[in-house]
Amino acid sequence: MSMWTSLEPAATSVEPGSGTGVRLRVRNTGDTVEEYRLQVVGATAGWARVEPDVLRLYPGAEGTAEVRFAPPRTPDAVAGPTPFGVRVMPRETPQAADIVEGQLTVGPFTELRPELVPLVVRGRWRAKAAVAVDNLGNQEVTTSLSGRENGDAFTVEAEPSSVQVAPGRAGFAELAIKPGQVSWFGTTRKHPFTVSVLRAGEPQPTELRGTYLQPSVLPPWALALLSLLLAALIAFVTLWFRASPEVSTQAKEKPEAQVQLPTKPDTKTMPSAPPPSPSAPPAEKPPSGDDGPKDPPKKDGGGGGEQKKDKGPKLETLHSDFDPGGYLEVKEGQQKDGTYVGQSPDLTGDKYGRNQLWIIHRYAEDNTVALEAGNAPGKVLDKNGGSNIVSIWHADPQALKSGQLPANQKWRLEDAGDGRFRLVNMDNNECLSDTQNDKSALTGECGKYGGQKWKIENSK
Repeated sequence: MSMWTSLEPAATSVEPGSGTGVRLRVRNTGDTVEEYRLQVVGATAGWARVEPDVLRLYPGAEGTAEVRFAPPRTPDAVAGPTPFGVRVMPRETPQAADIVEGQLTVGPFTELRPELVPLVVRGRWRAKAAVAVDNLGNQEVTTSLSGRENGDAFTVEAEPSSVQVAPGRAGFAELAIKPGQVSWFGTTRKHPFTVSVLRAGEPQPTELRGTYLQPSVLPPWALALLSLLLAALIAFVTLWFRASPEVSTQAKEKPEAQVQLPTKPDTKTMPSAPPPSPSAPPAEKPPSGDDGPKDPPKKDGGGGGEQKKDKGPKLETLHSDFDPGGYLEVKEGQQKDGTYVGQSPDLTGDKYGRNQLWIIHRYAEDNTVALEAGNAPGKVLDKNGGSNIVSIWHADPQALKSGQLPANQKWRLEDAGDGRFRLVNMDNNECLSDTQNDKSALTGECGKYGGQKWKIENSK
């Protein structure tokens, strides 16, 4: 080997969002001038660099380079020790390349974003909601959930009661809300409730507030209608028994009249038929000429009408079944890569451009689709790599046309009945889920959570 290498120090640590560095020493032990190319390899390569990345050394000379690490404050920089390497490749003798190894310890940080979806639930006998816990930190966390209701009016139970969430992922728990008693008559009752989300090691929980609406079994107008019908029935029965009219008649039986039977007719004395009347003069023929009815002029079918103009690709909306149901939209109509895709219960029209309209590209070869944002041409619905957060990201034009897109940008439509579909991501085989907010949609296990059935509607 025509070189000697060393890292000083061989192990170091850094906090996410800050930076650190180590020194790389390279000595030319050969007998010719050599150029060494330096490159960081391993899990840290995405947020590390070498300065300078090329050293030119005479025989026996030694040079140094600085290896800088700047891990981002995102789930991509996983907490804990991470090995790394620096490849040193001589230009003249590339077969003598060497990798200098070291270790970088990334400090932990925690950032949770719990959400209650939906914020308002409705049900006469029971209701269901869900809690989504997004782990935006770089270490696995465990959270416990508990519901707090107002007195004995109803109960709130979480299943499961604790959720373990990996970095960059989201965990879900279902909430079962049961009223203490059924409301048969009256108006809709409004019950506020609270769900506490406590992370292990934290003294204070995060509280999520929601509202449970309990309609009565019979609406108020039904009680009024029943009262009117009962009063009318009582009045009718009372009048029926009090009024007993006597019916009399002066009609008498008619005596039977004697009817003389007809005798057999004498065929010899029957009168003959009267002579026929003189025939009427023949009807005059209508004069020939141009006074008769004329055929209507035939319409010329040759190219007189206007041809329909091509209006471009069809724009459609995606509406979930989660009461009240949300329209899939690009957050605030932004167009940059990584913009979150959320949901809104209302159609916003042109307020943020066409951020609620989508162009659905269908690929018959593998029965998949891609969803292109109406407000950001060339950018499609994308499931972020390593997480289940959904955003928009640019797509190669040729790949968008041919269907040769990466798996996280392709979806499969599964019939969910009642004219709705599930959108299954081809990367993690999870379904697009309505989280009832405009921040970010998520993918989750198909059939386990609500808001996974979407209706595709043409825009007006």
